Amino acid sequence: MRKTLLLFIACTGVSLSGQAQAPEMKIVTASAEALGGRERILAIRTLRIEGYGQLASQMGGGNITSSPDAPQKWINITDHERTIDLANGRSRVRQRNVTGFVFARLANYGRVRANQVVDGAVAYNVGADGKAVRASNAVAKTRRLEMRANPIAIVRTALAPGTKLSNLRTAGDVQTLDITTQDGDQMTLAVERANNLPAWVSWVARDENLGDVTFRTSFFGYDRTGGVLLPMGYTTKIDWRDLKLQTLMVDRNSVDVAVDDMAAPADVRSAPAPNPQPAAKAAVLAPGVWFITGGSHNSVVFEFADHLTLFEAGQSNAWAKAAIDLARTLSPKPLTEVIVSHHHFDHTGGLRTAIAEGLTVITHRGNAGIIREMAERKSTVDADQLGRNPKPLKITLMDDRMTLKDSAMEVQLVRVVQNNHMVHAIAAYVPRDRLLVQADMFVLDWDFQWWGAGYNATLKEYDLQVDRDVPVHGGVVPFSEIGPNNEKQFRNAQALCDDGFKAGFPVPGCPAKP
Repeated sequence: MRKTLLLFIACTGVSLSGQAQAPEMKIVTASAEALGGRERILAIRTLRIEGYGQLASQMGGGNITSSPDAPQKWINITDHERTIDLANGRSRVRQRNVTGFVFARLANYGRVRANQVVDGAVAYNVGADGKAVRASNAVAKTRRLEMRANPIAIVRTALAPGTKLSNLRTAGDVQTLDITTQDGDQMTLAVERANNLPAWVSWVARDENLGDVTFRTSFFGYDRTGGVLLPMGYTTKIDWRDLKLQTLMVDRNSVDVAVDDMAAPADVRSAPAPNPQPAAKAAVLAPGVWFITGGSHNSVVFEFADHLTLFEAGQSNAWAKAAIDLARTLSPKPLTEVIVSHHHFDHTGGLRTAIAEGLTVITHRGNAGIIREMAERKSTVDADQLGRNPKPLKITLMDDRMTLKDSAMEVQLVRVVQNNHMVHAIAAYVPRDRLLVQADMFVLDWDFQWWGAGYNATLKEYDLQVDRDVPVHGGVVPFSEIGPNNEKQFRNAQALCDDGFKAGFPVPGCPAKP
């Protein structure tokens, strides 16, 4: 009798109280019944999902070239545990990430297990020492959305008082509807027409490089656990190059498991959400050359006879604005150009601000496609400067070499060679002062590096005589320190590779001796 009544409800949209349901609620109610029953779904207090998977490096912008067909660099998720406290709106992810190639620091090889929590409007991270530190409001929003990218969680959200459902439509084999939560978060739920099971959820978020990005998490392989259906696989894609951002294979789903208290500690909740603003500062390296520091990435300003040129817009739009504003105080000459060393997302995070500020982008021809893509994307969610003030991209492209020169300054731009971290990278050389300005060719404080041979190969290729290395990462280094540190980083990398072989788990991307 109950099954007959529920079927009647799902088909007619008439509730148990005799009230007619809105079309969107009819879909949500049918989906709840398909997952295990509305009452059962609402009664669940906790979920735990355990598994493993992969992450795309730098949202797909960290591969060797900017080509959309270039091989992707992957980060392996060797153990993943998401615990969701549905009753209290909290979630924790504990996850170990292992870089799938030899790169930079020992911490990239599972030495650190992330412990990231969201408690409603408050996000915080728990360090290895057990100390909790508050994260930004933007991080809190991201974690809330990711918490709801689960069939049970999103259906419960849709059923919750205060949630608004709208815009029911049909797209092929699914029906979709928009969900606005009581706290203002917006998502879209897609439900299979054939069986009423959730197919995917999506949401739009702001990205430094790409403006508005649509994330879509799809669900695969439903299996029964604890009286409800849950997926055995998740895939998250973004609407840029149809990139598969993350995959997760589920080892075990658990329902109504005991969980520890994930409430934000009192000192974390009372602390202001961090909103760090770059404090850029400039130091003179040589006449007409300034080194701008104050963030995780540095920039350099060159003064020509009638204009200024910036090397590297940096890792974020906030940094680009701070560096550009500071550069304009160094000289009455206008800042007109920005040199982009390579396409990696941590080196193009400020590109959109540079374009909005009217700067001409100078880069290697191989980076042109991805830069044009970044420049053309809209930004409406927490709109960035280019979204608020659209400007056309002005771009100058080089091949192996380009010289910027007038009566006051000469800067030689050269393509970096023998470097499979960034095939179309460029460095800047100031012959008068024998300065090499570079990004990712050499970083002093990395534990290891597997493309160090490319540094000297680049100098040899263009006959550059260097006295000082001016890096985007770290401080200025005398050239005499480059060779010994490259050797040390190589030895560390080789030891990592040897350990992997001995353990029967070879590490991909082991280096050749520089």
